[in-house]
Amino acid sequence: MNAPKRTVLFDLHQKLGARMTVFGGFEMPVSYSGIIEEHLAVRNSAGIFDLSHMGEFEISGPHALGTIERAFTNSAARLRQGHAQYTIMCAEDGGTIDDLIVYRLGAQRYMLCVNASNIDTDREWIAELNGGRAKFEDVSGATALVAVQGPQAVAILAALAEFPIANVARFGVAEGLIAGISCIAARTGYTGEDGFELFVENAGARQLFEAILDAGAGTCAKPIGLGARDTLRLEAGLPLYGHELDRNSSPLEAGLAAFVKLGRPFIGAAALAAQRDQGLKKTLVGLQTDDGRMVARQGYRVIRNGDEAGVVTSGTFAPSIQRPIAMAYLAAAGAKNPPAVGESLEVEIRARKTRATIVPRPFYRRNEPPAASAARV
Repeated sequence: MNAPKRTVLFDLHQKLGARMTVFGGFEMPVSYSGIIEEHLAVRNSAGIFDLSHMGEFEISGPHALGTIERAFTNSAARLRQGHAQYTIMCAEDGGTIDDLIVYRLGAQRYMLCVNASNIDTDREWIAELNGGRAKFEDVSGATALVAVQGPQAVAILAALAEFPIANVARFGVAEGLIAGISCIAARTGYTGEDGFELFVENAGARQLFEAILDAGAGTCAKPIGLGARDTLRLEAGLPLYGHELDRNSSPLEAGLAAFVKLGRPFIGAAALAAQRDQGLKKTLVGLQTDDGRMVARQGYRVIRNGDEAGVVTSGTFAPSIQRPIAMAYLAAAGAKNPPAVGESLEVEIRARKTRATIVPRPFYRRNEPPAASAARV
């Protein structure tokens, strides 16, 4: 078994007292001061994340757009320079290989950010589709990624940036100096909050991370581990590869139809069009258990009308809204009454059937006041 990799910020995590775990083949911080405290710091102020385990590819030249259009469900032909878009990479049968973000950095220059556990698979898949037509390079090993998320995130970065970072639009991308470090700054994130993801060469990552921590000290900004990253994305109702997305689940089944532009020849288009026309076999729903102490975890069975009808993909206690939440796939094909918001069903939690209700996603929105403090879970 190979030893886990470490990001360029590993020593800093140790200095900050992080509790570490292995995720996506990397030794990463789970938490520093506690998951709930870190979660609420992002909701109330700002959090700083090391996401350097993620993968980055660059593809450029006159044939770059053609490769991207064939590889992904969203249409990058609509993507303006200086903007980014969420997209999905599918197999021929419509199953999900990965979800990712495409950034258009120049007229013929693109960057892709992919999930850490899928770097090798994605690189091989895209390289084969590209067939050497466009310049394609895996720059993951040379690139660090620092995210700043929360209501104070933009103000913190504006004090450090040598360009008008606050003017960058949502899903916009700009390049410039932040704390003296050259960055690609994308106004994207995975928390349900405003903020930026900053791509930087490894050599500048620690200086950047520490400068942001110092600048955010007055607003109680904190370093954030993967534990709070997961609870934040769950409250925002965002899918995670290996949970809501995998080779056995399509983006349509995961509720991501807005990012699937059919009517163009990309890999998996025919299978996804057939799903759309013939009806989905399963659908992703949000759940809230009626018992505030019972959390539905991945793999727990969902019971509908007395019969097993699906499985939980992710679940947690949501610190911002003080209740247990989950996402689950429910059977949809042939159902006389498809699953609908407000419907009651049951989740089998540790051999006990617990009542649950289908609720809308996201579970949390910014206009809802964050909890000032967290109850014991």
